[in-house]
Amino acid sequence: MKGTNQSLTGLRGLLALSVVIYHIFGSAILEGYLPEVAKESPLYWINYAGPISVNLFFVISGLLITQSLLNKRTLGQFALNRFLRIYPVFITIHIIIFVVGPFIGYKWMDGIGFVDYINNFIANALLLPGIFPLPIAQIVAWSLSYELFFYIIAGLAWFGYRNERLSMVSKWVLYAFVIGLSIVIVVYHSDFLFFAVGVLLFICQNKLRNRWKPNKIFYFNGLICFILMYVAYHKFTVPIAVALLLSFLLFIPIIKEYGLLSRVLRTGFMNYLGRISYSLYMWHTMVMFPLKIFVPKLSSMIGSSSLSFAIYAVLSLFLSIVVSHLSYQFIEQWLTGQLKLRIKRKDIPAETGVIMKTS
Repeated sequence: MKGTNQSLTGLRGLLALSVVIYHIFGSAILEGYLPEVAKESPLYWINYAGPISVNLFFVISGLLITQSLLNKRTLGQFALNRFLRIYPVFITIHIIIFVVGPFIGYKWMDGIGFVDYINNFIANALLLPGIFPLPIAQIVAWSLSYELFFYIIAGLAWFGYRNERLSMVSKWVLYAFVIGLSIVIVVYHSDFLFFAVGVLLFICQNKLRNRWKPNKIFYFNGLICFILMYVAYHKFTVPIAVALLLSFLLFIPIIKEYGLLSRVLRTGFMNYLGRISYSLYMWHTMVMFPLKIFVPKLSSMIGSSSLSFAIYAVLSLFLSIVVSHLSYQFIEQWLTGQLKLRIKRKDIPAETGVIMKTS
């Protein structure tokens, strides 16, 4: 996609915000600030905000990672780019959790042995929990495991396609391995299919731009598709097929940057949330953890569960945005920029590896 698609940036912000609200709502019920909500209640739909938002993040990754791969000359360049995008924020939180966690009895770290500690430290550092049934330290990082395996699959497919030195037999063996690995992952994790929607959107985007003409009757299409995804998760036990179709249709007005939903997503606030969306997604549960300790003590003083919930929700959202803003400025921008400069100064080119054909 040429230039910056502000609708897509805003969508990332909306999805990250939805995940934060989803976790605030769920933890408020667990902590007793809110009563259990019946499935017939409109508030129950917040329970779908997390799964839907993460799946749409996968669609965005499928679209943008395919584009990124085709703009890279080598697999090493692509891998370095992805590492610098994901790991600075992730590893910061990872180290904090594994340093502090055993002392405060964080989740499964309470009384953990040294060997298990090291094994879990390495497994989590390699982003294995999520795809594999392993203890996870960062509860939102399971999706990064999906992302990692998509990078591997997409990178291998690209390597086979672009590498002139591979024989045709080797290429087809590699393609068969990629397809087999994809099938195995989808069998155990059907949500992995949302990456394929993003890849399909990338393939079709030029035709969608040229043939899909904005019209007043399509003005609400994006919003309608977004709402219908929630309906599908509410009505169907296994909504995957319907959700895949709706996610494809939802992204058409996003790609065209047309319609009411796109107009909202292009606003300054939504684009700001989009820029800090990765940090917001990664940090918000860390921010909420101490609030789960502080707010109950406050609740015993004020004696009002509704007021306690309001305080918990407002502080969780506000502090998550503040921390994410700082994370974006100092980790995603400054630290990552410094790492890139050091790599250039040491003359370790991102273009290392096998030179690929560009056509």
